[in-house]
Amino acid sequence: MALSDEQFYQIERIYEERRRENEDRAAERREEVYAKIPELKALDDEIADRSLACTERLITTRDAAARTALSEDLQSEIDAIEDRKLRLITAAGFPDDYLSVTFHCDKCKDTGTADGQKCTCYRQLEAVLLSDESRIRAFLDENNFSRLDEHYYKEEDLTRFRDAVRKSEQFIKSFGKDYHNLLFYGTVGTGKSFLSGCVAHELLNRGFSVLYFSAELLIETISAAMKSDDKRALPRLHDSLYEADLLIIDDLGTELINDFTRTQLLNVLNERILRQRPMIISTNLNLNELRDSYSERFNSRLIANTYICRLSGKDIRLQKKLEETAGAGSIG
Repeated sequence: MALSDEQFYQIERIYEERRRENEDRAAERREEVYAKIPELKALDDEIADRSLACTERLITTRDAAARTALSEDLQSEIDAIEDRKLRLITAAGFPDDYLSVTFHCDKCKDTGTADGQKCTCYRQLEAVLLSDESRIRAFLDENNFSRLDEHYYKEEDLTRFRDAVRKSEQFIKSFGKDYHNLLFYGTVGTGKSFLSGCVAHELLNRGFSVLYFSAELLIETISAAMKSDDKRALPRLHDSLYEADLLIIDDLGTELINDFTRTQLLNVLNERILRQRPMIISTNLNLNELRDSYSERFNSRLIANTYICRLSGKDIRLQKKLEETAGAGSIG
């Protein structure tokens, strides 16, 4: 379902808590430094006193040039005091930025907004709530490059897998600079979802927002938002689907394919292409089956600016089961 009012309030509370933590941490450090350098508090008090005195004079001064001169004089005095503070702090063994406020996100300073738009960190919180945190985290725990294992692939299957890994790494390297999508297609259990998760894991670690859906859940979520009594549900969902840095649609073709499905998927695809927002799509269908199941238009839009990766071989999940069974049988 689309994000509810309560979920949006939850995000706002997260940012409020982050800002409170930042302020508390800064206050603790300030008290620590004051205890070691008593002169520092006197200098901070001096800045406050001079600022107050200057403000009082500005209130009663009507001449614009005189007001500008007062402000410039105050800034010069503050700069000189700040230089003295910095020398005291570093002489006492503290880093020169020890009293600076630290943030969870330096880009938006924990406001959720950067450059007049929702910050990436805000969109990632939306994505986590929309995708269901436990589900996407489990997906990423199971699928990341630390678990990459080639021994399940042989000959041509191995060549295809290595090519898909290479294209995935290129996709990651150019992400945010050069617009491309990724399409993984091929037989069941050959690593399509695994490689999607590997890419997502890397991009999340780099601070990008990632939204993950199975194709079936995506259609269910869109349908629920369209039927919702909350008129904001669908616009909010569209905003998340269209603006997340990366949208992953897993198992395309497993959903019920009808006119509604085709229309909604084409809408998502078109909007993200227009906004130059990358997607990763995995499917068991081949390119001809994709065209026949959705449309020529959908297919042509899908493969444009897309790294196409075909995977083949035996079902890895089945191979793992057989290995586990063989291993258990050899014990004892």
